[in-house]
Amino acid sequence: MLNLARLCALHGRRSLLAASQGPLLECQVWPLSSVFSDLALGFRGVKKSAQQVRAGDLVQREGRPYRVSRFHWMHGQARAAGFIALDLVDLATGARTSEKLRLEDQVELADVESKDMQVLYQDDDGNVHVMDGTTFEQAVLSSELFGESRRWLGTPELVVSVSYFQGEPVAAKLPYKISVKVLDAPASVGKEDGTSTRHVVVEGGISVVAPSFVRTGDIIVVRTEDASYMTKG
Repeated sequence: MLNLARLCALHGRRSLLAASQGPLLECQVWPLSSVFSDLALGFRGVKKSAQQVRAGDLVQREGRPYRVSRFHWMHGQARAAGFIALDLVDLATGARTSEKLRLEDQVELADVESKDMQVLYQDDDGNVHVMDGTTFEQAVLSSELFGESRRWLGTPELVVSVSYFQGEPVAAKLPYKISVKVLDAPASVGKEDGTSTRHVVVEGGISVVAPSFVRTGDIIVVRTEDASYMTKG
């Protein structure tokens, strides 16, 4: 739904909204090219805090789109503030670089189109076959687009976000967390502090450190970025 207050403000007509329906009719007679131009501008230049950036995000630096391949939180020494280190991949050339940011810095997100796609299967060459759940259009993606998260591609009924830049797929991102079934949960070993954890194997053959109460057959929730246990499903 269009935000009429925003559109009217952009055209200097915020006060018109105070009068019943007349202003709305006047807003509706603006040229469509003007309205959609304003809407397009509203989606550009979107930023997020450096602390909120994560691996897989698409950011824009000096007008070029990059994929964040790795996120590092670096703690400061003594009273010095920490900082954020990002490993970046240029989406156009594949060149890699890194950048250090202060915690309060803002990062501009890349102007890309994203689609939710269901993973169908991964073929013998490692390519990932996906399908748009709305149009049923299928596409074949390189597993490299998923970065380190590609280890989860064997998860059943997995839906991923595929980003397109100038019509070409440039990145694919898994959900922040997913539910998976525990296939093997060996006996746990107690520690001196009284806690007990061990590695369990979940769908896709991935090892996850989980609490002792997790059993074979349980559904657990894991963080896709680092394969860490979050809670039982």
